Amino acid sequence: MFHKGEKERVLAYSIHAACDKKGFVLSAKVSAANVHDSVVFKELYEDARLKFKEISAVAADAGYKTPYICKILLDDKVTPVMPYKRPVTKKGFFKKHEFVYDEYYYCYICPQGEILNYSTTK
Repeated sequence: MFHKGEKERVLAYSIHAACDKKGFVLSAKVSAANVHDSVVFKELYEDARLKFKEISAVAADAGYKTPYICKILLDDKVTPVMPYKRPVTKKGFFKKHEFVYDEYYYCYICPQGEILNYSTTK
């Protein structure tokens, strides 16, 4: 059971399936609906990998796009095919692409026109 709001509790599940390019299911796992997709990936992938050694690419939705999952796939020489995810910026903060780099003065200029000089990260 997990809470779907302040008062509502629900019993829900998610199914995770690994399929071939024709849609045939190679492996499937069931998890509680409040478990993130990326948590189930390794078990699902390893199960499919044991049964089918010739996996050359994995297409997955944004829920599976994590550095950990990409590393697993790249280490196995499997091509990850995943959607672009926009960087998440906190409300009230500027987005990274809004800053302009000035090569001559070796600094960034923020959207409000202020100069951001480099300072060490140590």
